[in-house]
Amino acid sequence: MAEVAGVSTSFVSQVERGVANPTLSTLKSLLEAVGSSVGSLLEDEAADGTAEVVRVDNDIAVLRAGQRRRIVYPGSSIANELLSPSLQRKMEIIWVEAAPGASSGGHPHMHEGEECGVVISGEMNFKVGDTECVLGPRDSIYFSSHIPHQWENRGSEPLVAIWIITPPTF
Repeated sequence: MAEVAGVSTSFVSQVERGVANPTLSTLKSLLEAVGSSVGSLLEDEAADGTAEVVRVDNDIAVLRAGQRRRIVYPGSSIANELLSPSLQRKMEIIWVEAAPGASSGGHPHMHEGEECGVVISGEMNFKVGDTECVLGPRDSIYFSSHIPHQWENRGSEPLVAIWIITPPTF
């Protein structure tokens, strides 16, 4: 697993024992090495241990605040809640919360698809390819996910944003 994830076996051991906390990008690599994904953590965990999805019919689902699937990344101050009913749909919608200084990891991410995000509160420094921008409340960004991208909360307030990704990548 360590070799496939590109980390040392001692680091994996430290993560298993709770001595070290992986970055978001390392967590993704570790989960991919065992045939899983960060999304599987969202699929299995809710804020109170259960996720209530109220189905109105096969095409409509209501997810109540406080009862959505939520993940807090180990060793970070980033929390994501899945706003879409599952990762088996055509897009994933995520509520993002990040404390000042939190970021998407040490290196840019790339994958198939498209993304769109809007900042609700706080400030998000975003880099897509060679383009850098600062997004504030009500600012949005849309881009092709195959372009290397990363973000950081360099502001002094917590960041809250809504993120839409198609197809789901978690």
